[in-house]
Amino acid sequence: MKINIDAGHGTNTAGKRTPPMPKDIIIDGKVICKKGEQFREHIANVGVAFLLEQELKRCGFETFRTGWDDDNAYDDPDQGLADRQRAIAKANCDYSISIHFNAFGDGKTFNTAEGVGIYIHNRYQGQSKKLAEIVLKHLAGGTKQKDRGVTPYGYAMVNCNNMDVKGAILVELAFMTNLREATELMVVEEFWKECALEIAKGLCEYTGIKYIPEQTHPERVTVYSPKEDIRWLQRGLNQILPEWFPKISEHGIYDDWTRFAVLALWIENGWGKHMNDDGKTAGRSTCKDIYKRISK
Repeated sequence: MKINIDAGHGTNTAGKRTPPMPKDIIIDGKVICKKGEQFREHIANVGVAFLLEQELKRCGFETFRTGWDDDNAYDDPDQGLADRQRAIAKANCDYSISIHFNAFGDGKTFNTAEGVGIYIHNRYQGQSKKLAEIVLKHLAGGTKQKDRGVTPYGYAMVNCNNMDVKGAILVELAFMTNLREATELMVVEEFWKECALEIAKGLCEYTGIKYIPEQTHPERVTVYSPKEDIRWLQRGLNQILPEWFPKISEHGIYDDWTRFAVLALWIENGWGKHMNDDGKTAGRSTCKDIYKRISK
C-alpha cells in the first residue's frame, strides 16, 4: 500500500508563516527563528512529514513525497498543486495525507483561533471521510486541543478524483496564528513526533494494518547480551555496512563475523585506533550510530 505524504507549501511561500515571534525559537540548540521574525509553516510541515514517513515505513507502508524531498525544509520550492496531483496519480498512490498548520486573521498579530481539524473534499471524497474521522480521533486524543472536526471543502490536495486515490485528507495540526499553539506546539519537535505517531496509528487502524511501535536500541551489546539484542546489532550492521563486506548471520550469537563487522564499522567511522580492541562489545556510541542510520 502506497501513501503520499504531502508537506504543504514551500520554504518561502508568501504568507505561510506565524506573526512575529515574541521570543527566540531554538531547535537542537540552534536559534532557527529570532525574536521578531516569523516562523515558516513549511519547516513544521516537513518536520512532521519526515517523522510520519519513518512511522509508516516501519509499519510496512510504501511512501511517496510531494512538496518536499528530504528532511531539509529550507530549500523546497513551492510545487504547484496541479503538479502535485499529477505526481500522486502517476505514482499510483492509494491514499494521500497533506500536512499543514492553520491560520486565521491578518497574519500580523496572534489571535484566539485554535485547535486541530481535518479537511476532505466536498465533492470527490472517495473513502476520505472515515479515514479522516479515525485519524482525528487519534490526534484529538493526544495533546489537549480544540477538536474542530472533519470539514468538507474544495482543496486541491484532497481531491481524490484528480489524484486517483482511494482517500485523501488535509490535516491542520494547530494554529500558527495562536500564540500558545505557535510557540508550544508548532515549533516543538516533540509535538511533530506526536502528530506523526497519531496520524500513523489512525492510518493503521483504518487500513487494518498493525501499528509497529518504534524500537529503541540497546545501550550496549556484548557476547553475553540477550539473543534479541544481538540480532538487532546483526540486522543493523547488515543494513549499513558497505556492499563489499559479507553479510553476517542474524542468529543472535555474537560470533567472529559479528565482531569483524563491529570493527569494520569503527574503521569506516574513523573512530580511533581499534586494532587493539577485539570488537566483542558494541558500546553506546556504536548502538546509537546504527540506530540513527537505520532509522533514516
